Amino acid sequence: MSLNPPKKVLSVTGVILAGGKSQRMGQNKALLPLGEASLIEHVIRRMRRVTDELLLITNAPAEYAHLGLPMHRDIIPDTGALGGIYTGLTHASHDVVVCVACDSPFLQPKLLFYLISILGEYDAVMPYTESRTKGIEVTNPFHSTDQMTLQTLCAVYAKRCLPVIEQMLNEPDLRVHALQERANILTLAPEIWKTYDSKGHSFFNVNTPEDFEKAQTIL
Repeated sequence: MSLNPPKKVLSVTGVILAGGKSQRMGQNKALLPLGEASLIEHVIRRMRRVTDELLLITNAPAEYAHLGLPMHRDIIPDTGALGGIYTGLTHASHDVVVCVACDSPFLQPKLLFYLISILGEYDAVMPYTESRTKGIEVTNPFHSTDQMTLQTLCAVYAKRCLPVIEQMLNEPDLRVHALQERANILTLAPEIWKTYDSKGHSFFNVNTPEDFEKAQTIL
């Protein structure tokens, strides 16, 4: 597998999920100012570099109207991130869709380009983080874990996953990572994705006031 992504030749839709309730933050975290822009504005700026179309999935469109993005409410309410991905894929104009969270201000476009470039015939490409691989420390610097964690909201999906996701929503099985058991998913190991994002900043989410303090430090 080549580590040098080709120039983007596919048309790509970007989907930003802004459906969380921000309970741990106590306010709408997407609109928190980080430097000269809000968290979600950082996400938008980075996503515009890799996408031809950008959609916002939110059930509170009035809060985001100032951003000027096409917005869509969840097709199936109360189905979490999986429902948001389903809504984004359904409304996407293109067959290749990059799905990210509204609170990931440090997405690395070159990593997203690489994920797009290797999608091929896979249903999705998802990086994963883990605490150790073959005795070598490869920790995600922000969320230590002893097992593999799929980064489902820094991932590329093909629209052909829609029937599988729809089946999961109907069951219901709302675990996004369960897609790995049902679809043809390419998972990307740390030793590969670190070529494009050495510190794992793309996977950093602002969920708590402590996370926000870290974001200010990183910025």
